[in-house]
Formats: sequence, structure tokens, C-alpha cells
Amino acid sequence: MEMEENFSNNTEEQLRIENEILKNKLKAQFGDAFHMESQSGLPPDIENKFLKSVMAFEDEYARSTNTTVYERIGSPAVQSLDKISGTEIKVAVKNLITLLAANDIVLHINDGPYPNETIYRFITEELFAQQVEDKPVAGMGSNFIYEEFHPNHKADITKRTHTFLFHWFTREFNEYCTELSWDCISHEGEHLTREDIIAKMKIFFDAFEAFDEDGYNIDAVSFDIQDAGLPALGFAEGMLKYDAVMDNGEIIHYNGPYKLYMQLEDNWWSIFYFVMPGFKW
Repeated sequence: MEMEENFSNNTEEQLRIENEILKNKLKAQFGDAFHMESQSGLPPDIENKFLKSVMAFEDEYARSTNTTVYERIGSPAVQSLDKISGTEIKVAVKNLITLLAANDIVLHINDGPYPNETIYRFITEELFAQQVEDKPVAGMGSNFIYEEFHPNHKADITKRTHTFLFHWFTREFNEYCTELSWDCISHEGEHLTREDIIAKMKIFFDAFEAFDEDGYNIDAVSFDIQDAGLPALGFAEGMLKYDAVMDNGEIIHYNGPYKLYMQLEDNWWSIFYFVMPGFKW
């Protein structure tokens, strides 16, 4: 995109004026979704190139039309799962993933591993029907995550458990610790906020200089997905140990069972109550 108007004989001033015009056009088109504050320190010529590339990208994206994943990759002939032998299914899945990638479509599988039959069925029966741009915009691919279609609740609860215990042993809980729910309870059923819980843990943590010689295992993970309107609940439990080092060098050995109670909030498992060796509510 080239600016035809000449606003100044000074090259740098001309670029500054062009940049303001481009920014105003982008703001008019995209409103609050467009912000240039982070680019304010760029030299005028670099900022000009950046703005023009953004405008070209957005123009190309606005002209794009949608189709299905299946049509985007060329409508390949695929066999039904019951006609593929067990030895062929692994190759079939690999070929499909390669074909998707060749057309700028990436399938992410975060957990697992899942049986090849499961992934083949997902690609051919679900992913193929998803909407994507007819022609990929330069520099922009289409990404799909298997677990967004089929959540792996056990894996998610396990991840929250690892994260919580890491923060416990490092004593680094803060308002950004997303494994903690915004709506927690105490052992007496008192409703508490995330900040309330963190404040209680801080009192416990501040009584010690450090935690050392920690370790844990996860013995069980369970969850119950209720009918619509009812909360989904889950938990993880196991055994752990750690040494709490006091300022005077004295060490208190904590070990025993722990249990983390979780609820599913906006497709995210978060801890609303826990039992930990050494911690008293």
C-alpha cells in the first residue's frame, strides 16, 4: 500500500504524517481492537513498513472466504475406519496430519497418547467439517486442539495438581495462580476468595525460611461431570513430604496424605479446597 499524497518535503515528516493517517484508518476499521502504543518508539520508516504490512494483512483477511477443512485440503478420498487394518491406521493418521500441515492446518494434541483409531475418527468425522479460510492468509494458519473438542479431564486435573504442588513447595502463590478458584471454601464451609486463600497460605509460609526435601505422588484422580446446571467436581490425592526450615535452622518434617478438591469453571479445573500436611485452616 503506497501513499500518493505528498504532505511535506521533509522525508521524516512525510513518514510521520503517513503513519498517523494509516493508524487512523486502522483505528476506524478495527476500533479498540487496534493499539499502536507498543510501537510508539519505532523509527518512522520502520513504523511505516509495519503499518502497511498490517493494513495489507487485514485487507487480505477481509477478502477471504470460508470453506471446510476437507475442501481446503483437496477433498481427498478417505476410507471409513472399519475398512482400515490395524497395521495401516498409524500410516493413515500420519498421512492425514501431513496433508493438513501442507495446507497450513495444524492439529495439536496436548494430552494422550490416544489410539490412532480415535485420532483418525476425529479428523475424518469432525475436523473435516470445521470452517477455515478458503485460501490461507499469508503468515496465518489454522490451528485446532483435539482436547477442545474432547476434553481430557483426568489430564487437566493432573496438571492442576502438579502446578499447585510446585507453587506450594516454592511458596510462590499469587493472584495469577490460575489453579486456584476465584470462589473457595474453608474447612468450615466459609466462602473465601482466591485472595483470602493466598493470604492464609502466606501466613503459614512466612513462618518458615524455606521448604526443602520435597516430594509427592498422585495416587488417584477422579471427576464427576453432572447434568446441565450442576457443578462438575473432581479431586486428586496422594502422599507428599517436605521439610519446613525455620529461621533458627530448626526443621519440621511434614509428610502424609494430601487432597485437592476441584470444580470445573468455564472448562477449566480449579482448586476450591485442599488438605495439606502442616497447613491448618
